[in-house]
Amino acid sequence: MTLDYLGQYWNARTRQVHLLGKGQGVVHDLTPHLPYASLRAAVRERLAGAPGVALLLEHTPFPTVQAIVQAEAAGQRLSELLEPVWARAQTAGEPLDENALDIAPRPEASHLLACIIPLRAQAFGVTYENSALEREAEGRKADYRYVYLSGKRRGERAEIFIKGTRPSHFYGPNGNMGLRSDLTNSEDVAGRSKPRETVLAGIEPELAAVTYSDGRILGYTLANDTSGNNLENESLLYLFQAKYFAACMGIGPWLWLSDEQDNPGITFGVDIRDDVGRHMFRADADSRLIGLPLHALVAQAASHNPLYPGELFSTGTNIVPGAEAKVLRPGWRVEIRSDVLGRFRHGAALVRAGAGANLDYTALELER
Repeated sequence: MTLDYLGQYWNARTRQVHLLGKGQGVVHDLTPHLPYASLRAAVRERLAGAPGVALLLEHTPFPTVQAIVQAEAAGQRLSELLEPVWARAQTAGEPLDENALDIAPRPEASHLLACIIPLRAQAFGVTYENSALEREAEGRKADYRYVYLSGKRRGERAEIFIKGTRPSHFYGPNGNMGLRSDLTNSEDVAGRSKPRETVLAGIEPELAAVTYSDGRILGYTLANDTSGNNLENESLLYLFQAKYFAACMGIGPWLWLSDEQDNPGITFGVDIRDDVGRHMFRADADSRLIGLPLHALVAQAASHNPLYPGELFSTGTNIVPGAEAKVLRPGWRVEIRSDVLGRFRHGAALVRAGAGANLDYTALELER
């Protein structure tokens, strides 16, 4: 069997995040068979109890990113580095039950994580025409269609913004997207009074690409560019706050290893249910409707900023929920599914100043 997918899981026995491999539906733990030492384990062991160890460990790569770092250092593709590891795991290890790992995260139980916790995640906006039209209608701004057409017609500048630079910005399978607990303004842009409302957040289900530090795409996963739409619609000056906060980027359970640089043609669907199980929204998307080749989008992002190994790029959404599903409420559930990339399910929870919405795996590893 070939290695088709990578993932990560919390191993409750070792109290560490481990690397997973998957091929033809069979899942194995790759960590015991890796030919290199864990950087996170080395930091814990050498600096145990030292001041600042938590901050240092937080910025030390998790397993998928470390594998990409090791592959780059060896001058190999990621699959070349890991195929021998995958072969050893199949021979020496017992397969894991993916369904048993697909549970609500808790420290005492082994469970799936996001397939990658990147050192940095970025996102492209209005790469689909539908997104441009919907956002323009929401905010009555011409900016969205202008940016969409600049890329689609002329191959020029796309919208790009930072989504995450710390583990607390990301959530994975069965985790919670962050809902902002702050309020919108009391006046609109014309100075008219309007009721304040909780910002909360909406979903933007997307295809995400993961790259080497030279910008080559190495694989794809499902993502949710969680966004405080109520903020963004007030003013484009609030875009950064609407996009960058705790649990603002959801990442699916599996990274499909693919050398496709243009567009993998992934179709996927999404469903939203409220806290009592009522079906609130359903839609489908096709990445072939993205207005630019994905390698061209990545090249724009890399033109004036060096990329990290394992940089993650969310590629824009064609799905913009409306009505009650425009922003989610605590306890609501989302399912994004793809025949190629699997199923990504998650919930929604309020985040406040200094508080996250998900487990802190750095803190858990330091409790060993």
